[in-house]
Amino acid sequence: MRAVISFVVAVGLALTLFGPAGAAGYKTVVQFGVNRAADNLDPVTQDANPNIWAFMQIYQQLVRVNVKGDGFVPDLAQRWTVSPNGKTWTFYLRPDAKWSTGDPVTAADAAWSLQRAHDLDGPWKWALEAVQSIAAADDHTLVITLKEPWAPFLSDVSLFSNSILPAKIFRDAKPEDISNKPVGSGPFMLTEWRKGDEIVMKANPHYFEKGRPRTSELHIRYIPDDNNRMIALQSGDVDGIDYPPFSQISVLRRDPRLDVQLNPSTAVSHVMLNVTQAPLNNVKFRQALSYATDRAAINKGVCYGFCVPATSFMPLTTLYFNKGLKGYTYDMDKAKALLKESGVPTPVTLTAMLWAGAGDPQTATTLLKGMWAPLGVTLNLAPLDRAAATQRMRALDYQVFVSGWTNDVPDPSELANYEFDYVTAKSYHTGYHSAQMDKLLAAGMSELDPAKRRQIYYQIQDLAIQDAPLIWLYYAPYTIAINRKMHGFVQMATGPWLFKDVTVEQ
Repeated sequence: MRAVISFVVAVGLALTLFGPAGAAGYKTVVQFGVNRAADNLDPVTQDANPNIWAFMQIYQQLVRVNVKGDGFVPDLAQRWTVSPNGKTWTFYLRPDAKWSTGDPVTAADAAWSLQRAHDLDGPWKWALEAVQSIAAADDHTLVITLKEPWAPFLSDVSLFSNSILPAKIFRDAKPEDISNKPVGSGPFMLTEWRKGDEIVMKANPHYFEKGRPRTSELHIRYIPDDNNRMIALQSGDVDGIDYPPFSQISVLRRDPRLDVQLNPSTAVSHVMLNVTQAPLNNVKFRQALSYATDRAAINKGVCYGFCVPATSFMPLTTLYFNKGLKGYTYDMDKAKALLKESGVPTPVTLTAMLWAGAGDPQTATTLLKGMWAPLGVTLNLAPLDRAAATQRMRALDYQVFVSGWTNDVPDPSELANYEFDYVTAKSYHTGYHSAQMDKLLAAGMSELDPAKRRQIYYQIQDLAIQDAPLIWLYYAPYTIAINRKMHGFVQMATGPWLFKDVTVEQ
């Protein structure tokens, strides 16, 4: 998965070969088909990749994660310093940054945005938990003082939830206006949003990088069915698509018109278990299901060998991933023994909610149905449209759900807190709550010594395996298919697409 990064370098070298936006022989509109629709473009209150990856075209942060996902690069802040005691961070904003309205971006905007993200109850409130004060020293200098030194602070600042918004426009705005009418300083600006259908963006004429974006208009089109999305690409109706299923990678690669990419990622596929409902509230029963899950077979059946069986909730590339962790191996005898210890009477029936039209989750769920059957567990499949499935997931109105995650920062704190902190998002909407885990999560955020911090996250991984609120299946590359006439497209290891350098030949 790490090896497939040469295209990123090639993109950087090749940009001068392709014409600017509006040049003869190039399209003025980029069409990109996606498998999930955005429903909330407020960086602070949402928690879904379709929202994040869309509004990341519109908003900037003080600091942004680099393409490889292992460090940081300047964004609105040209540079930053930290005091010797580690508690005062000073960010120096670029003086040429402007909102898409043409007004200048100021440190006061940044202070208001981060204070809102700090104060507002939402899934990402923990990211600024260590902040004591936020103040604009002048128009282009922002000073953030922490209660105590905070190990992942730069990662936290780079998180999408800490995007910078114009205070003048949003200070007194209704929540739905912030969600539905984003205004940012990024390469694109929203011009139309037909919910459940298409997001239309145009180039921000005031974007600080001159000559970017290279195409004047971007359409993100919702095409939920995998087959329909591939047909749209092959017919030329769209220029690129996300998440073509692994089963079709070889087929698409035989089409000389297409470039099919398996890009480095932080993606982890998993089975969510609603631990608030019996029998899933029984830890030994959950452990039995974990041992009855053949990850190698799922990798073969779902990923066609393109993935890596998962041993932890952490992606392989994340800081403090425990490479020596064995996780759950496929062991039906062990599964049956744990089932007996659990006291759960069999046969037992569970219902697996799944996204209708999504090939890979459906295949994985079907395989699980066969794997769990020898335990006396019948797994019924219940396809739902994505909006309904998402609503039920967040309401803890489900039993089993095959889903996935991408880590948005190089630090493990985001994923660990979202997945196991009940306050953050009901522990990734599983309902899991552990006082021991809460203490470890807090320690992982505040410990500055890298060796000690590593051991804390090793303990978190061990406890996660023991309590088994989810079943981790595989680490997956991002699958992308684009027309070979599209140039300059980049997908970051943390997930978001970069369209500012994209051009498409006629």
